[in-house]
Amino acid sequence: MSPLRALFLSLAFVAALHPAQAADEVFGRWATPGVSAVVELAPCHDGLTLCGTIRWLWDALDERGRPRVDAQNADTGLRTRPLVGLTILSGLKADPAGGWQGRIYNPEDGQTYRATVKRRGADTLVVEGCVLIVCSKQVWRKATSVAEALR
Repeated sequence: MSPLRALFLSLAFVAALHPAQAADEVFGRWATPGVSAVVELAPCHDGLTLCGTIRWLWDALDERGRPRVDAQNADTGLRTRPLVGLTILSGLKADPAGGWQGRIYNPEDGQTYRATVKRRGADTLVVEGCVLIVCSKQVWRKATSVAEALR
């Protein structure tokens, strides 16, 4: 095999691995601002995209001691589902410019928005939700880093 062909095949192999490596960088549990929730990023059921599921809430119980539910959902049939275990990031696909693009569901208003997720540093994730040209951005921290800081 010629050196040029070997170099080309090596580059193609690395490029093919890039989405998987990028996914590894965002896999895991992330604390939202104020540590109000912990969201786990992992492969979706389709195995092709990433999803983010609420795994823990600071205020997981309502005033009656019951689990908080998706009370603001536009679909009244979904308003009784618990927030813990709810998938809020869905269909995230690797973006050629870096990061991930998909959808984010906001249980506070029951709406779903376009989402961008980008890794910034070892323990920081920037999550942005947009409708038309209006966007809202949050910085999430690796949950293990937050836990270590609290020791």
